[in-house]
Amino acid sequence: MGNNNLFALDIGTRKIVGLVMQKNDTSYNVMASEMIEHSTRAMIDGQIHDVEAVAATIKKIKTRLEEKLQIKLTSAVVAAAGRALKTTFGSARKERNLLNEINREEVRALELEAVQQAQYLLAQEEKGSRDKSNYFCVGYSVISYQLENQEIASLVGQVGAHIAVQVVATFLPRVVVDSLFSSLKRADLDIFSLTLEPIAALSIAIPPNMRLLNLALIDIGAGTSDIAIVKNGNIFGYAMVPSGGDKFTEIISAQYLLDFNQAEVIKRLLDSQEEVEMEDILGNKSLVASAEIQNILQPAIEELGNNIASNISAINQQPPDAVVCIGGGSLTPALTSVLAQKLNLPANRVGIRTPASFSLIKLDADYLQGPQGVTPLGIAYYSFTIPPLPFIKVSVNGRELALWNMGDINVASALLSSGIVLNNIYGKPGLGKTVEVNGYIRVIKGEMGTPPVIKVNEEEATLETKLKEGDQISFVAGQDGKDASITARGLIPPMNGHVYVNGEKVHLYPLVRVNGDLFDPDMELKDRARIEFKTINNMENILELAGVSRDLLQGRPYTYYLNGQEMFLKWMPVKVFISGKETGLYEEIEFGSEIYYTIEHMRPRIRDVLNEVGGMELEVSVNGQEITITSQSAAVFMNGHPVDLDKEIINQASITWDQNESTAILSDIFNIIEIKPPLSGRLVIKVDGEPGGFTTPIYNHSQIELIWEE
Repeated sequence: MGNNNLFALDIGTRKIVGLVMQKNDTSYNVMASEMIEHSTRAMIDGQIHDVEAVAATIKKIKTRLEEKLQIKLTSAVVAAAGRALKTTFGSARKERNLLNEINREEVRALELEAVQQAQYLLAQEEKGSRDKSNYFCVGYSVISYQLENQEIASLVGQVGAHIAVQVVATFLPRVVVDSLFSSLKRADLDIFSLTLEPIAALSIAIPPNMRLLNLALIDIGAGTSDIAIVKNGNIFGYAMVPSGGDKFTEIISAQYLLDFNQAEVIKRLLDSQEEVEMEDILGNKSLVASAEIQNILQPAIEELGNNIASNISAINQQPPDAVVCIGGGSLTPALTSVLAQKLNLPANRVGIRTPASFSLIKLDADYLQGPQGVTPLGIAYYSFTIPPLPFIKVSVNGRELALWNMGDINVASALLSSGIVLNNIYGKPGLGKTVEVNGYIRVIKGEMGTPPVIKVNEEEATLETKLKEGDQISFVAGQDGKDASITARGLIPPMNGHVYVNGEKVHLYPLVRVNGDLFDPDMELKDRARIEFKTINNMENILELAGVSRDLLQGRPYTYYLNGQEMFLKWMPVKVFISGKETGLYEEIEFGSEIYYTIEHMRPRIRDVLNEVGGMELEVSVNGQEITITSQSAAVFMNGHPVDLDKEIINQASITWDQNESTAILSDIFNIIEIKPPLSGRLVIKVDGEPGGFTTPIYNHSQIELIWEE
């Protein structure tokens, strides 16, 4: 085709219309057109459900037009229905050279920047949504231009340093657009341009010179009712109701047991015939009054009218000046009056617009004369009046994509269009672990994630790499790093050795406890684990390896009152000795040491309590030499009752004792001092100046004299 010819396709829910339009100096001429209804329900609510069936119908239309006009059709302009439509506002500002006039290319670049901002805002909105569909921009309309902060009708040819634009951009889920692309590709057609059906219909049904009025355009098709609002000279917003003429066909089909296609024929005859003849699926024939069928449809008509009116009110915030209806569904009996009622408008403010009022367009096909002809004509007309943005084809991991060329396209744009979420392409770091080791916090980091691997035409690339027609992108998302992994063994200093305990050789290794329980040091630790261990040559660790119960090594706290004073005692039943010398349980022992331990009383005795405070020690003088000996008896009371020294104490017991009444016998001093008797003579013993013997009691501060007489 030449530059003045366009092949336009209106791929609707009930039918597909294809036409070739030619632009002349003063008019637009439809050179040829074809219309084929779907033989099956290949489309539902404006969405292609059977790509192969839709592609076959498109190919038939293409072939017929090629035969009629003796031309080769290689690309088409198409429009998508407003199903799952998303509308977002975007804006852009620019500072520029004050001296140069603003040209059309500069304005176009500013508009595209505003569209990209709208796309970014939509992506931000969709982050928290469960709907993760990738959205494709199918068109935009300028709301306003500004020059030096003043609104202006057009920037082209103006001079100024500050320019701005606000647009309303429309987006559809990628799945809707991809099904269109796939259908055209199977019919051997490229996409020349893509827009939205209400945008295309607006361009011809409500041209710019009518947009100072506040008008609502409703394109009521078989599966959807698309809505567009204009006011103050600009397009103000869009909406979509996922219902149309097929709803009425389905009601007729169910009510009278008709197949869908026959019900569709009956629906179209309601306005032109008082009675319609029908035959149900069981072969029963009947003649039914059109008024009866219309009464059955009335609740559904009311519902559709109410939904359309509600969407108009939500966008416009008030009733519009008038409503313009197009599309085959607008011929539904009583629908325009219902809309007028729901919007509180006079009946003559809601009307149907047909191509008969389009003086610039010449056509002869009957199926294009009614309101259903507005959208296919608008698709072609819009592509002539608004220069379309070209598409470029690239592939992502072997999947071909058509990208709307809004200036420079980079790898990031292609990945987004393919449905890849860019905020997860870099591998996340593995989760770390925090553990407590003997009271100290240790943080073990996870592995770092890897970056994505991006190649364009087998060469390394980045997200910013610019793309051109036919580029092949290979993309592999980064791999997440492994979570932190640690065992207790990795936290323990390596040591080895042995000792001898009560004559037995003991090989030393660490006993590890996690959260208080014994734990295999080679097992994986969980996050927030609390690890406790002793060095292998710690006496407590050694004794536990030797079989001493941990309970005996923990020490048991006792509180008691001695002569009215509160006292504390941590009792260790285990006594440990190295080379005969008592050693603490928390000492670190040299490898090879010989250790001896005994297990004494499980609970402390009065004797132990008094030993703890030094109460069993008696200071006595022997021939002027001060020595300390251990008393063997004492006058002790526990909770008011006399007790002997081997009585076990009770926790919180009240103990009274007079050290001056603690006694030993004189022979006890010979455990401390050594006396060498002369060859002859007699030992004379005196205690505190009085004669004594080996069994004479001695007290604290007793004076003892040992004299050898000839």
